[in-house]
Amino acid sequence: MPVSLTIDQYRDAKTTYEKLRNQAKKELIARYQELANELLLVQQELREDFGHKVTMPTKARNGHVKKTAPPAKAETAVAPSSPKITAIEKKLVAEKKKLADAQAANKPVKPIEDRIYELEDELRLAGGYTAA
Repeated sequence: MPVSLTIDQYRDAKTTYEKLRNQAKKELIARYQELANELLLVQQELREDFGHKVTMPTKARNGHVKKTAPPAKAETAVAPSSPKITAIEKKLVAEKKKLADAQAANKPVKPIEDRIYELEDELRLAGGYTAA
C-alpha cells in the first residue's frame, strides 16, 4: 500500500521541526548561560568595586513570572565551574578597574584594553562567558 504524498510531507515537516526545535533549545540555553555569567560578573564588580549588593529579581520587570529556577539555584548553576575560570575572571575585573583608573588619569589605555580583550578571549575559550 503506497504512502500518500501528504503523509510524506507531514513526516518531513515533523523531522525539520524537531531539528529546529533542538537547535533553538541549544542556542537559547547557550545565550542564557552567557547572560547569566555576564550578570554574575556585573554583580561581583558592583559588590567589590562599589560595595553595592544587588539581588537577582524574582519577577521580570514587565510583570511576567520567570519560568527559570529560583535565583539562588540559578546562581549556583552558572557559577564558574573551575578554578581556571575563576582566576581569569578575577584578572579581568582587576584589568577593568585599571582601565577605569587609567582613563580617569588620562593615561594611555590601549595596552590595558588589549589585555582585557585577551582575558575575555581566554575566558570564552575556557567556557566562561561571551563579553557583550
